[in-house]
Amino acid sequence: MVVRRAVPRDLELVLTVLADARADQERQGTPLSWRVLPRAAAAASVARGETYVVQRAGDTVGTFALEEIDAAVWPDSEAVRAVHLHRLAIDPHHQGQGIGSFAVDWAARTAAAQGRSLLRLDAVAANTRLCTWYERLGFSVKGEVLLAGWVRASMRFEREVTRHVGLPEINTSC
Repeated sequence: MVVRRAVPRDLELVLTVLADARADQERQGTPLSWRVLPRAAAAASVARGETYVVQRAGDTVGTFALEEIDAAVWPDSEAVRAVHLHRLAIDPHHQGQGIGSFAVDWAARTAAAQGRSLLRLDAVAANTRLCTWYERLGFSVKGEVLLAGWVRASMRFEREVTRHVGLPEINTSC
């Protein structure tokens, strides 16, 4: 598998993976993990270099974003050396194959390579299956937060990251 920064021509693929993963959650009756991401917001995230795609055998099978600051969820985010993982989504046809844990581990190694000490994220607290999965991946629960405009609380998670030999290079080629 390869992780690379998304480029503008990836925008449709990113939006499709997000929409398909969200629709799959709805079909399963799982509490939704994110709102529909407006095209302009997704395009801005790609332009800022925050959005990544996960590819296997040339096919895009997942996406996520890495951001330095998330003041809405983590009020201390400007002072803490963390990277914030957002919008992790795996194409429903490829779920259960280790792609999500691969992406999370890649994000942790990338955070460490950037000199960060923590990888942080949040998930809808009512999605207990997802929250348990994050705990199995080594994240610690850091409390709940109710974001403006949301009716469900989000559970906050963080995981310490350390420098490793063989850190991932960010592949910017298409």
